[in-house]
Amino acid sequence: TLPGLVNRRKEERALFEKSGAEGTPIETETSPQDKVTWLEGYRDRDQNVIVARNGSEVVEILTLESHLKEDLIAVLQQYKNALNFHFAPSGKTIPSGDRILISTKEKSILKVINPPTLDRLLVLGTEGSDVKKLQERLNDLGYDAGEVDGIFGKKTDTAVKDFQADYFGEAEADGKVGPITWQKLWGDATPTPPPPTTPVPGKNYLRLTKTGRKDRYGCYVLKLECFKDGQFKDGIEVCSGQPKKQFFRIGTKSIAGSAEPLPEGKWFIHDILWAGGMDNYDGKIHASGIGPVTIPLDYIAPGKTRRSAIEIHIDWNREKFPGTVGCIGVYTKADYKRLVSWLRDTDPRDLFVDWGLGTCPQP
Repeated sequence: TLPGLVNRRKEERALFEKSGAEGTPIETETSPQDKVTWLEGYRDRDQNVIVARNGSEVVEILTLESHLKEDLIAVLQQYKNALNFHFAPSGKTIPSGDRILISTKEKSILKVINPPTLDRLLVLGTEGSDVKKLQERLNDLGYDAGEVDGIFGKKTDTAVKDFQADYFGEAEADGKVGPITWQKLWGDATPTPPPPTTPVPGKNYLRLTKTGRKDRYGCYVLKLECFKDGQFKDGIEVCSGQPKKQFFRIGTKSIAGSAEPLPEGKWFIHDILWAGGMDNYDGKIHASGIGPVTIPLDYIAPGKTRRSAIEIHIDWNREKFPGTVGCIGVYTKADYKRLVSWLRDTDPRDLFVDWGLGTCPQP
């Protein structure tokens, strides 16, 4: 049903098999995580700092947002070759160098314009249209509230408690949805805009850049921004590539089958492809890692690249297999709906991927 998409995947597979035997990684460069042989923990005021080392060499310095034990363990598990972890003696100086902030939990939810209102307290056993809105929103944010049936059952109760624990702490996770929880569900943050630009009517495009943060799985957090008439409109956070393949390259240096982030350059944005019909996020899916909707991309410039089958889709199986094989992975359905609204409003056809390598054309 998607011949163009299928053909691009065939081309990528052919290039992969030509470059190296199937199942054998083409890219021989070792990830920073795999170079690490031991880890050392520090306290810097109210933050946990992890120094990843290869012998005496400092490979990475990480700052953790969270103080939870399970989040620390999730970060340590990225370093499969590390033989031990210990806390540094009190007073030992933390090595100097750039620090990577590890976003172990989302700290903010982008604000929704004109969110629905809540006129009563929602608890286990409550039924109604407001419960339907609650269930849909929880599902969109990645909390499994089950079927959107308007019945506040046990699955919805668990989803509410998980949400409250993440944003307010375990002590506040009582499963009751009042004005504070409701307001948080619909967002309280706005994306930080880039420096202002000169308005240019009709100049609509998307831009993808890298931040200095990583998510809990080891993928860099990327910023996908929408520009309308040459000026910033909105933005979301996304990922690209597999956790241990976070090598950012120009088009000619990016190899098919590498599972790295898509290369720097200008890309063409195709139409939205729905697996189960327009705006159906809960039915048929394209593939297990792609989900119900995707937006194919084609590389334009500069030069050529061997990367293909690159798309923008929800990171659908994130909990089991975080990251993508090079596509742009959107963290939640809520953010993907935001992206779809941009496309419908501005119809941008150009995506500028700028990793700071100096080859990305200017919008």
